[in-house]
Amino acid sequence: MSQASVIMPTYNKAEYLKLTLASFASQSVQDFEIIIIDDGSTDDTKQVVDNYKNLLNIRYVFQQNKGRSRARNTGLQLAEGDIIIFNDDDRIVLPDYIASHIDQLTEQDERTVVIGWKKNMLSILKPRLPFSAEDMLVLVRQNPEFAAMATDVKPGVSVPLITEEHLNPYHSERVERYTTVDGYDSFPEIFAEYGEDLKDFQLKWVLGTTANMSLYRSFLQEIGSFDEQYKGWGMEDTDLSYRLYKAGGLFRFCSNLINLHQFHPRGNAFQAEKDFRRNSFYFCNKHKSLEAYLFYRWTHEEIELKTANNILQLANHDESVAEELTNLYAKGFASGREELSGNK
Repeated sequence: MSQASVIMPTYNKAEYLKLTLASFASQSVQDFEIIIIDDGSTDDTKQVVDNYKNLLNIRYVFQQNKGRSRARNTGLQLAEGDIIIFNDDDRIVLPDYIASHIDQLTEQDERTVVIGWKKNMLSILKPRLPFSAEDMLVLVRQNPEFAAMATDVKPGVSVPLITEEHLNPYHSERVERYTTVDGYDSFPEIFAEYGEDLKDFQLKWVLGTTANMSLYRSFLQEIGSFDEQYKGWGMEDTDLSYRLYKAGGLFRFCSNLINLHQFHPRGNAFQAEKDFRRNSFYFCNKHKSLEAYLFYRWTHEEIELKTANNILQLANHDESVAEELTNLYAKGFASGREELSGNK
C-alpha cells in the first residue's frame, strides 16, 4: 500500500496536467499513488494520463461532469494511503513535494493539517492570460526578451515555455525563470500582518485549500467527506477546512513546501463570483457560527480582516459576548437572504 495518496480532480486541462504529472515523475520518493478523477473532460486528458502510467502509480477514473466535491469524494473512496495530499491538476510540484508533506506529518498529532505555499508560474504563453503587473515585472526582469514575446503572441497561438523535458528530470533553473510571485491563495497579506506562526490569527482555517494541503486519512474519515451541495466554483474546500478546525485540527503552515500554479485562461468571472456568493451563503446557513458570518463579510468586503479577527479574539474570551455577537451577525446574515434569492 502506498504511504500517500494524491487526490487530483481534472477537467479539460490536458496541456497543463501533462506538466503537473511530469513534475510528479521527478519526486525524490516513489511511495505514493495519484488518483486522477476526470470530471467529464472532452480534450485528450485520458491520453495524457495513459502516457504516464509507466512512470507513475496512477489510478484514473472518468465520471460525467458532477463537480469538484463529487470528484474529490470519488478520489477519497479509492485512496489507500495513510496520508492524503490534495494537489490541483494545474500545479507543478518541486522534487521534494511528496517527501516534505510526509515528513511534516510524520510523528505529528493525528489531527495535524499541513498547508503548503503556492506561487504563480507561466508555463504556456497565450494571449490574455490573467497575470498581474507584478507578475509581468518579475517575468521581464528574469527574461528580458519576455516583453516582446508577450506583445507578439497571436490569438490562438500557444508558446510552451516549460515542457515535460524541463520537469522530468527537473531543471530548477528553467522553472525558476518563469516562476513569479506568491499566489493569492497563499494569503501573503495575512502572514505579513500576523507573522509566520499566525499566533494571534483566529481564522487559520481559511488558508486550508485543496491546492496544496495534506492530512492523515483517518482524521478526514472522522469528519466526513466534501459537501456535494456546493456547486460551481468555490467554498467546498473552505467548508472542509472549517470542519477540520471544529474537530480540533492543528494547522501547520510550511512556506518552503511549494507548488507552482500555472497561469491559464479563466472561465466566466461573473459566473464564478455568482457561484462563490451562493456557496458562501450556503456555508453560513449550514454552520450558523460567528466565524462563518465574519468570513462571509470579510470575503464580500463588508468588513476588514483585522476587524473580524479582533471580534473573534473578544468572543473567544467571553462566552456571553460570543453568543451576543453571533446572534447579532446572524440577524444581519438573515436580512441578506432576499438579496441572494434575487441573484440565482
